[in-house]
Amino acid sequence: MHCARVLALIVLLIGLVHSFSWDIVVPRNKQLEFLHHGTLTHTELIPSATMITSVTYDAVHYRLLFTDWNSPTMSIYSYDQSTRNIQVLVMGQSTYYPRVVYDPVTQALFWMDLYSIYSSSLNPASSNKADGNLLAKLGHYCRDLAVDSCGGYIYWITDEEIVRARLDGSEREVLITGTVYYRLSLAIDQQTQAIYWTEKTHADHYSIERANFNGKNRTTLYILNNDQYAFSLAVSKDFIYWQIHGEEGIWQLPKNKTSTATKLHSISSSDCWLCNRVATNYTIEEQIEGVKSCHALQALIPRESNNGSTVSICQNYCFQGECSVSAEGPTCSCKAGYSGERCEVNACHKHCLNGGVCSLNKRVEPVCQCTAGYDGERCDRSICNEYCLQGDCSVGADGLPKCSCKAGFSGERCDVNACHKHCLNGGVCSLNKGVEPVCQCTAGYNGERCEKSICNEYCLQGDCSVGDDGLPKCSCTPRYSGDRCEVNACHNHCSNNAICYLNEEDEPACECTADYEGERCDVAITQTGDCADNTTQQVLRDLRSEVSQVIKEELKRILHFSADKLDEYEAKI
Repeated sequence: MHCARVLALIVLLIGLVHSFSWDIVVPRNKQLEFLHHGTLTHTELIPSATMITSVTYDAVHYRLLFTDWNSPTMSIYSYDQSTRNIQVLVMGQSTYYPRVVYDPVTQALFWMDLYSIYSSSLNPASSNKADGNLLAKLGHYCRDLAVDSCGGYIYWITDEEIVRARLDGSEREVLITGTVYYRLSLAIDQQTQAIYWTEKTHADHYSIERANFNGKNRTTLYILNNDQYAFSLAVSKDFIYWQIHGEEGIWQLPKNKTSTATKLHSISSSDCWLCNRVATNYTIEEQIEGVKSCHALQALIPRESNNGSTVSICQNYCFQGECSVSAEGPTCSCKAGYSGERCEVNACHKHCLNGGVCSLNKRVEPVCQCTAGYDGERCDRSICNEYCLQGDCSVGADGLPKCSCKAGFSGERCDVNACHKHCLNGGVCSLNKGVEPVCQCTAGYNGERCEKSICNEYCLQGDCSVGDDGLPKCSCTPRYSGDRCEVNACHNHCSNNAICYLNEEDEPACECTADYEGERCDVAITQTGDCADNTTQQVLRDLRSEVSQVIKEELKRILHFSADKLDEYEAKI
């Protein structure tokens, strides 16, 4: 009995919605105009609207969905004809002349701007971004959308091509290609299993074209008169409709017959210069009449069995799960590994990136086997990412990253700068034209790597320092002089084997042998006198010899001379 009451309520709602008959609805500024057999039967004013640009019909819930363009943004609304209730579905989406289409099977709303397609679920249990979910980024200017609810595809049209993809944006494929002057409008018809569109080549008139859902068997249905600008294409059970800008009206053509198009209704271009889509009253039953394979739409038609219960709503509704019916309609309980309103989304769908192969583990969780060059839980990380610090990365035959370093760098990851620690002692490194490191040394150093001190072995007998001019300067030890302390003050100063030493004034003085005297021991002593005098002379010679020996020992101690070195030294002086 409950199901019978539900069906009675549905019939009542249908009666309210269809209190007036209509074939097509046309947006015009702030109102919707309903036509029946080409005659205006009803006008619905939407007080809150600014400019209604696109309208579509939800034949399951008997509501109109439309876009209101308030430059530079637009919003999408639903309008229930029975309750006259207006509901905001998407608010403030920045776009340009948007089209809006609806899929009753997944309860998904689709719209577009110049180069993107967005979606939003109208299922109360779903969550959406406030401004919609980005479905696809396009390479060309999108002009119109259409939905194949039976096949589960979204179609779009550009001047370059007609494309389709799954409702989640996957499996994108180009059906028809070839640049034309304009392709303006697109429509889908389940009954004829065909897509319809309008186009104009660079030299010809506008035409209405048709092809199978897969883009095959293309044919031209109708060629418009010269300069007629055809857009706002729509399909009903029996007719194809479009708007002609130059003629300022709505036209119709029998869908299954070759005939001349008929003008139905005049509409001023000033009132509807942005009207991008009209909607037809095309019921679900009419759409799938004679179409045996469309279980998805078939499941949306409530039917009554002999005992008054509702049957078949769930038939083939859930792709991978169990179906139950609530006041909101059919609901799916998905099998492990599946999700989505109709259990149509495999857990592996788009899980593994960059060509990774997905499978489900024992816990029914998606895991990825990545292709060479990628790793990470979802194969989302390139093994080359930030691997080569100064060079280009590639994947070797072993699946590991390999670096081709920039000039001046080396190392497994191109992390070694050719200048690193090349110049010593504060030298500044740079690369020459041959990409070889060269050094600019600081004061006091030279050499290829600034490794040599300019003081090294420069001062022979003294301390070295670097002068303001960058040259070495010597501070000599006593007895030595010269730029490098190379001049010994005693050198050749004393004659006749005399010993040279420095006096208190640091001047060279001589200790003469017994036979010589004088400042430099260069005067021989004359032998005169008696024996006593000779004895005295011998004593003096012995004394000098003893003094000489003491001085030698002292030199050995002070200068650390060996006996051989001392002899060599004595020979020099």
